[in-house]
Amino acid sequence: MAMTNEKKKGILLIVIGICIPLFALPFVSGFDINKGFMDNFYNTGIRITKDTGQPAVSVKDAAPEKSRNPLNPKNMRIEKIPFRLFLVPTILLIYIGIVMIERAKIRKKP
Repeated sequence: MAMTNEKKKGILLIVIGICIPLFALPFVSGFDINKGFMDNFYNTGIRITKDTGQPAVSVKDAAPEKSRNPLNPKNMRIEKIPFRLFLVPTILLIYIGIVMIERAKIRKKP
């Protein structure tokens, strides 16, 4: 049973799709074993802001009018990349790989 190029490409896409979240996994934080699946799914991510160890300044204690503005760049800062965003290309690549393998089987039969 020889492997066609389509089948090899499909297997490669599946392997790449599986490797994407595995390579990101060591950098993920926010997982709590006591929480449920959906809490962990929505709250885990890769933190990209530096934790200074100081308590955050509340909006009331900061400058009166400027900090209350929701469009203030300090309020719009991204703190972490959700881990679920790494799962999207995984699902797509695995699906495309499976379809490519199936199409190679259909072409081989006649």
